[in-house]
Amino acid sequence: MVMNKERYFDLMEKALSAYTDAHIARYFERVKAEGLAEHGFPRLTANIGILICHGRRADLLPLFREMMRFCVDEIPGKKANNDFSVREVIFCLWEVEKSGILPKEETDYWRKKLAEIEPYACYTCRTRVKNDPNPKIHNWAIFNSLSEYVRGKAGLCDPDEYIDIQLSTQMKWIDENGMYRDAITHPPVVYDLVPRGLFSMLLHFGYHGEYYEEIDAALRKAGLFTLDMQSVTGELGFGGRSHGFVHNESWITLVCAFEAVRYKREGNMPLAARFMTAAHRALDAVDRWLSVESIRHIKNRYPADSGYGCEVYAYFDKYMITVASFLYAAYLLTDDTIPYDKDAPLGDATFVTSADFHKVFLRRGSYALEFDMNGDPHYDASGLGRVHKEGVSPMVCLSCPCPPYKANYVIEEGAKALSICPGVVTETGDVAFATLVPHRLVSLSADEAVFSCEVDGKALSATYSVEETGVTVTVVGEGKIALLLPAYAFDGEKETAILADGRSLTVTYVGSIC
Repeated sequence: MVMNKERYFDLMEKALSAYTDAHIARYFERVKAEGLAEHGFPRLTANIGILICHGRRADLLPLFREMMRFCVDEIPGKKANNDFSVREVIFCLWEVEKSGILPKEETDYWRKKLAEIEPYACYTCRTRVKNDPNPKIHNWAIFNSLSEYVRGKAGLCDPDEYIDIQLSTQMKWIDENGMYRDAITHPPVVYDLVPRGLFSMLLHFGYHGEYYEEIDAALRKAGLFTLDMQSVTGELGFGGRSHGFVHNESWITLVCAFEAVRYKREGNMPLAARFMTAAHRALDAVDRWLSVESIRHIKNRYPADSGYGCEVYAYFDKYMITVASFLYAAYLLTDDTIPYDKDAPLGDATFVTSADFHKVFLRRGSYALEFDMNGDPHYDASGLGRVHKEGVSPMVCLSCPCPPYKANYVIEEGAKALSICPGVVTETGDVAFATLVPHRLVSLSADEAVFSCEVDGKALSATYSVEETGVTVTVVGEGKIALLLPAYAFDGEKETAILADGRSLTVTYVGSIC
């Protein structure tokens, strides 16, 4: 099969449908009253315009014209997280000019305003110093480098010197696997994929500056590992902030579309097809979350305004439309002549990240496991944090570990750290689990991972074996030992059915059974 690129616009329109017309109008009124403060509103504006250009949501055209005028008037004169949004507004400008849906004098006005941008005044995360060691010059600098690059492609600036200054600060964040680790003690998995997606766009649009070779080499290496890390459900690995959002899989699609083109260009069509199949699986994962009633921006069913599972910055108006934003970017990078096989298995894989990410991936047959050897207690827990089975709801067993209460995002009061991991019975009769202690990888094979750890002064070993019949966990240790088995209980709308006795635990959720 080959990709029907209209599917991107189908999914973008579904993402936009999460915003009612009244919601969009209220959002606009609030932004007009308060001024542009962040990138959610320009992102929403740009995606509405792009959809209109592709024959969808023509009813929003009058409102879109007002919104776009407001954005181009506001962006040049203030810092409003423009690092993210200038690129998106330029993409929209291109689509509107190509479609001819608006008079030239209107788009010429947009051009005039966007040409007034002075990057050092407009963007937040930037430096005038090449190789600036300041750790605060993090991945936002790649966002604004891409924004300036496409502004240059639109004939609105000469971005070359600015871009190479910013990119000079970014190479130090690339690890030995080509993954981007950022200036964070526990770098999030999605914070690797996002910069690689931005780098992919830079190269796609023609960047060939001082850091081209270094960026391209990192993308090639990490691209292959992306295939190893993808779950059998099509999903991105867990780990750190932002890993639970629906837009995560948009990034997989973008990166895999870029790599598919690379391997087609090199004549390696089997590998190109593997990347296109991975992109298609990621789209399926996005579609699952956009095909339910009351669409949310995060992978739970709690009310969007509850903030459940979200940090303060990660609210609906900013992150819901992000799904559409990067589906459109993937659309731009996709070569729809590259075939994919929707029924092809992902294949067995093992991958150990650098110590910065401290993750182990094991995919065998229809199962995908992910381990965190040193979980960040603000977001995760150590141990086996994911067990997915192909064709089964990713939620029914365990899709990600749980941090203890007072994590960096909203969870229930009194929540405890949870993963599938060993523990010991202490002298007081309590059970202490290895959720908040480091784990050491002892061995890894195609169907088995062995870890060791220490809890309450006692040494433990846990062996995780994968067969088509299931996952077996064997724990060996000193004294009385235990195994933690979390049970998924509630998604914000639906409760699971849980049956437990002294020897078994069964969880049933939306037709799937663990």
